[in-house]
Amino acid sequence: MKKKLTVFALCGMGLMAEAQERFYGLVKDEHGLPLPFASVTLLNNNTSYMSDRSGNFDFDVQARDSIRIKVVYLGKQSATLNFPREQPPARKTIVLRDLSLKLEEVNILPDVNDKGRSNSSIQIDRQAIDQLQAFSLVDVMNALPGKKTVPLDLNSLSTLTLRGGGLSGSAFDLNNSQGIAIIIDDMRLSNDANLQTRGLSRGGLNGSTITSYAYRDSYFGNKGVQSYDTPFQGIDLRDIPVNNIEKIEVIQGIAPARYGEVTNGAVIVDRQAGKSPYVASFNINGGSTSSSISKGFLLSPKWGALNFSTNWTYSNADPKDKVKSFHRYSQSMLWTNVFGKVKNTLSFDYTGRNDSRRQDPDDNSLRSSKFTNNTFSFNNRMGIQIGQTWMKNLKVNSSISLGKQESYASYAINRGLTPIASLDTTGIYEGKYVVLSTMTEELIIGKPVTAAINLSANGEAQSGEVQHNFNYGISFNYSNNGGQGVVSDPERPRLIGSNQQNLRPYSFEYIPSSKNWSAYIEDQVNITLGKRTLSNQIGLRYDVQNGYGTLQPRINSRLQWNKHWTFTGALGIASKAPSLAQLYPGPTYIDYDLITASTGGVDPSLYLLYTDKIQIDNSKLKPSKSLQIEFGVVHNNRWFNSSLYAYYKKNSAGFYATTNLRRYELPQYTVWLNETTNKFEYAPTGATLVTGGFIDHQLTNGLSSESYGFEWYLSTPKIPAIATSFSLNTSYSYTKATNAVNEAVTPANRIYFDDNRYIKTLYYEPSRESAKSLLSKFNTVTHFSRIGFIINFSLDINILNQSNTLSSSDPVAYLTDDIRYHKLTADEANTAPFNTLIRQTKDSKKVNTPFVYTTMNMGFEKEIRKNFRVNMRVYNLLDLRPYKLTTLDNGIDNIFNPNTKPSLTIGTTLKF
Repeated sequence: MKKKLTVFALCGMGLMAEAQERFYGLVKDEHGLPLPFASVTLLNNNTSYMSDRSGNFDFDVQARDSIRIKVVYLGKQSATLNFPREQPPARKTIVLRDLSLKLEEVNILPDVNDKGRSNSSIQIDRQAIDQLQAFSLVDVMNALPGKKTVPLDLNSLSTLTLRGGGLSGSAFDLNNSQGIAIIIDDMRLSNDANLQTRGLSRGGLNGSTITSYAYRDSYFGNKGVQSYDTPFQGIDLRDIPVNNIEKIEVIQGIAPARYGEVTNGAVIVDRQAGKSPYVASFNINGGSTSSSISKGFLLSPKWGALNFSTNWTYSNADPKDKVKSFHRYSQSMLWTNVFGKVKNTLSFDYTGRNDSRRQDPDDNSLRSSKFTNNTFSFNNRMGIQIGQTWMKNLKVNSSISLGKQESYASYAINRGLTPIASLDTTGIYEGKYVVLSTMTEELIIGKPVTAAINLSANGEAQSGEVQHNFNYGISFNYSNNGGQGVVSDPERPRLIGSNQQNLRPYSFEYIPSSKNWSAYIEDQVNITLGKRTLSNQIGLRYDVQNGYGTLQPRINSRLQWNKHWTFTGALGIASKAPSLAQLYPGPTYIDYDLITASTGGVDPSLYLLYTDKIQIDNSKLKPSKSLQIEFGVVHNNRWFNSSLYAYYKKNSAGFYATTNLRRYELPQYTVWLNETTNKFEYAPTGATLVTGGFIDHQLTNGLSSESYGFEWYLSTPKIPAIATSFSLNTSYSYTKATNAVNEAVTPANRIYFDDNRYIKTLYYEPSRESAKSLLSKFNTVTHFSRIGFIINFSLDINILNQSNTLSSSDPVAYLTDDIRYHKLTADEANTAPFNTLIRQTKDSKKVNTPFVYTTMNMGFEKEIRKNFRVNMRVYNLLDLRPYKLTTLDNGIDNIFNPNTKPSLTIGTTLKF
């Protein structure tokens, strides 16, 4: 029996370990010189290799396989090549040409093809980034299909939303943004340790960050108060320069199992190392400028290549007064080397950002604010060729990020005699009076620390006609923040009695760290069905986030029917862990005045109050989740290429801040001035003061939404007679979202009952809303390769942009001033005064684009002798500014004015 089992096992191993061949290649430039450290990706299984110092590379392939590779090198046009089966396979030489506008094929638009990590991935190459004249990653993401083209604005925070985003309810967009992973050099940029907030329990998701004051913008006009901190959402894309980026891939559909924290997508950024000339660039748009310089060196044969890149960006909202400004400085260094079968890339990055609002000389309150974010990060990527069937390559990626964030705001106040609370525990005590005529300040200091390590490997095998390319791995992520936290001087409070809440100092050092880990396995199965090929990327991921485990199956399938038609299907589940700011909010202090007595000065005076210290516990918060299904059809022929993807997406267990009901029964006192001691004295009267309400916030997994839509991409190759190609991208989306708790609203005026009680708070059913959008983007690219000149005309056609409030506008309950909750019956809701307390008029519940409108843009780029380029890009070329004024039933004027005046960006690039 044992002998039979042994023979069976050996036969099985033979099936899995089919004969393999070694594929050899050489990467050269157009002058015949080898290109060391070129990135070579075997597209059959998405495994990356690197050429050695002599430009050579090699790897194992299945003997029966055709071979598809993509070769990328810094400053060169990437090449995607197909090699048929050969016995034995011959050594291949790949020649990469310098990036130039004089090449016959130049791609300057986001592209959808089959080379991505997901079926519907969008690829953006270096040439497209250059054409956009991007000041940051914001400008690149605004070029995506479905995104409206907007003018440059560096003085406003900008995060990214993808499928399911764009709802008017900001909590939904915060969750959408938080679930998009920004991945640079194979490591996720983590925002989980960001604690730049007074505490979620104080102001909820939207009201707990320090805000800047209003300012004047020479382009946009008057701008209101803004926040520049992102503790409850994704990365601020203004922090990411693009001068050293070679390629960007945007995944809106189902990401491979190796990627975590991707409930709403991923943006994967690749940077390359290698020899390159000095490249200096400069862009200017109004009061905004951006300059950068980069260079790649080949060190001695034993020391590999060193690349550095420096970027400095500055924006002045209004050069006339220089009140509001934005600064960003970034420095990156990459060192790459190959040691036999080991390749290693070590990178160092520093980014410093400063959003500053200076004191306006015309502002008597002397308001100012400053938001800084300085981050040092280290990332090491090591790849080792093992050569075993079950482990062809082993990758060890590690990273650590150390930051310092400061949020500051101040203004002059002259309140005169003011009572001050200072106790940091619960109880009744005596505060004190101070003469408050000073500069009040508020400061939050955070020191976020994030670290991660990923171990992954890949292998391959053949079983009959079925080819398996599998990869697997584990990862660990750590987040902590040891900053000074909320810095508040009790003698100079900036916010007094806001909803009975007052600030106290609070250190972030007491907040626990967060540790999450994950494991995944994925198999890319290629099956030949006659003349058709079915490729399945089947993966399973398991995440443990905040102590909760989530199993996440993910599938991307592609059936190539023939050379013209391809059908795709995908399904996947993903989860996103809550951040430290969501898990561990700081304490909230509720202060109620019991006695406020003075004779007009500090002495004598008496301030007696009750303080309730509330420490909210969100530590049991679960990860948010998403489920997405996607189908697509792709058609290619000599005349045009077309891709259509339809999707359904469900987000659940989203993070939402609810308010807690607090009821206090406090003693009342009588107070008198002792003429002998000249001190106030007091005694309880025996009466009770009942007060409270919905004051503090607690986070729940209470948000959910459903989305569906389609994305259609249509493009033509360049027509030689007119040297022009055309493309049309159309995106439609419908999203319906709801939260799980009633909405609390304080009436504008007191409404009394016959017993002299009044309504303190009204309750409406949980918010339900929907949004529809339909946007087409038409592009023409005219490319005169002989003279190195490109003209790009783009037209945004805004067909539909509609938002609806689906929840009822009638109250469902109310709270009286004695803090008693009363649920309304259907009959009560239809009687006075409740039948007059509707939250929205019928016409205000539906906001729609009144008509189709367009935005016309144009870009020009000219290359001179391959080493000098001049760029110009114009937003709203013809100054089309549609306008419509609508007066709603509630008397509010609704102004529709979507476009702004033209905006011009001019830039140059010099290589030497």
